Amino acid sequence: MNFPTPREGANQFESQLLSWKVPHEIVREIMEYHSNLSYAPGAMIFCQGAPADIIFWVVKGMVKESCSSPRGHRIMVRLATAGDVIGCADQINEKGQWVRRFEAQAVGKCVISMITRQRVRELLTSLDSSTLLEVSERMNAAWSGWVHYYASFLGMSFRERLELMLAQLGGKFGAPDDDGIALTFEPAHGDLAEMIGCSRPMVSRLMTDLVKQGEIARRGRLYILLRGGTIAGAIGRTTASAAAPLVDVRIQDAAASARRRRAA
Repeated sequence: MNFPTPREGANQFESQLLSWKVPHEIVREIMEYHSNLSYAPGAMIFCQGAPADIIFWVVKGMVKESCSSPRGHRIMVRLATAGDVIGCADQINEKGQWVRRFEAQAVGKCVISMITRQRVRELLTSLDSSTLLEVSERMNAAWSGWVHYYASFLGMSFRERLELMLAQLGGKFGAPDDDGIALTFEPAHGDLAEMIGCSRPMVSRLMTDLVKQGEIARRGRLYILLRGGTIAGAIGRTTASAAAPLVDVRIQDAAASARRRRAA
């Protein structure tokens, strides 16, 4: 897999902080005074309901953030990569303690940076009121983007959700290929099912349909988002960054798109 280097991951997180209008001196303090931890594939970084006294961001590798449903099913909230913040979604329990809403697990070998909430609180309280207000407004806009993303996502069919997920994976992990965009990250059908909230057999059926309709192809262990298809065309119009996920993309029904191409 072509993961960003640790420095590239740090640069992405730094850019995200600056986009929230966090002053340069505060950003420099965060970037210089933090701790790095390495995790083996499959290792739990934090569990749902654990104390939320640490803020993390991904420096290298991939992290799966998930939420358990009341029925025991696991729903993947997102696949975080270099520069993404994890561990910001929390809640206050019945004891008045801040705890995690989600759990985070390393997909492969990864490096995570961390800083305490207390330190972030100290840095933010040092800001003047107008700067702190602007930072708060920017962060609220980022969280509003996530709310809009999931509200729009819930209104999609499983087919549309899968197409959107594949386009987002192509944007994050895609590499140019003679036939289109090759996914350097191999998503298991079970993982895709967690991403779109359906069963694994449903994903398998949908993937088979996408292959038949010329949207994707399989070459060895790689998936190819075929050039000229709806999914490959959506890359660049869709993103799932932590700062502001966009759902303005209207991925068309791939079957209808394929019929039009055949007619042409």
